[in-house]
Amino acid sequence: MATEKEMYELIGRAVMDAEFRKKLMADPEQAAKEAGFTLTAEQLAALKSAEGKGLAAVLEERLPKTLGVIYIE
Repeated sequence: MATEKEMYELIGRAVMDAEFRKKLMADPEQAAKEAGFTLTAEQLAALKSAEGKGLAAVLEERLPKTLGVIYIE
C-alpha cells in the first residue's frame, strides 16, 4: 500500500514527466510498480478515474491549494 506521501510522489512524477504520465494513464498498476509503489485497489481506482476526468482535474481535487497553479501539457 502506498502511503499518502508516496501517492503525492507518484502524482508529482506524473506532473513532471510526460512519458511517465502516459504510462500511468495507460496502465496505472504497472507504471506504479515500475516506479517502486504498490497500490491498493482504492488507489488504483482513483488513478483510473483520472482517465475520464483528466489528470489536471484529479490533481486539482487532491493537491493542497497552497501549491499554487500547476500547468499540465
